[in-house]
Amino acid sequence: MIPLPARVPPDGHPNPFLFTCDQVSLNRPSLMTRKMPASARPRTGNRRDPVLHQAIIAAATEVLVKEGPTRFTIEAVAKLAGCGKPTIYRWWPSRPALLLEVYDQAVKQELLPPEGMDLAKDLAAMLRQVWRVWREDSMGSLYRLILSEMMLEKEGARYLREVFIPRRQAFTAIAFQTAKDRGEIPPETDIKLLMDLLYGYSLFRLITGQLDDDQIPDRIGATIARIARSGISSSARTEKRRKVRT
Repeated sequence: MIPLPARVPPDGHPNPFLFTCDQVSLNRPSLMTRKMPASARPRTGNRRDPVLHQAIIAAATEVLVKEGPTRFTIEAVAKLAGCGKPTIYRWWPSRPALLLEVYDQAVKQELLPPEGMDLAKDLAAMLRQVWRVWREDSMGSLYRLILSEMMLEKEGARYLREVFIPRRQAFTAIAFQTAKDRGEIPPETDIKLLMDLLYGYSLFRLITGQLDDDQIPDRIGATIARIARSGISSSARTEKRRKVRT
């Protein structure tokens, strides 16, 4: 467990967009990369150099641990990673976007891929994993804080919509694709729509602090799987079939 200093009101605060983040769990020790000398820094443009990328993420993790999410700054990360702020802003458009990457890397360590035998069980297992991380490791508090900042800005909303959420949903898509491959759901199933339903419901439970009912993931997984098996297809394909019939 990595302790984070509490900088904002606790989860019981009546304002749902004010949260605390006391500790973050990472299974393996984070790489606390110290500032690199100028001669050792890799030169990079828009292309992400993997060494510098990891150095920035490690530095961001260290700043987050030391200062907490509300006092987390790009300046501190750049100084610790040994790079300029323009490099960080070239890869992450804002402070919350970089925090989101730190969050994402931490959560990915906690997730196991689906078994690929039954869609309902796979979705339920995925929900349980994510909800457990949100509930037990205070990652949910950090995620809510990041979302509350990003949703207030047009660029932040765009980053969530076009970059982060598709990246997170790619993990869930594995369960749907394997269900397609084994013939459990029709090939024309609108996976994107079903993932939006699943992801949106999870965020609703997170924001409203309803993550303790361990039976809900089974019910939601079964409901989404039942919808998928019914043959729900994308609007474009539905319109195409309608035109063919007429």
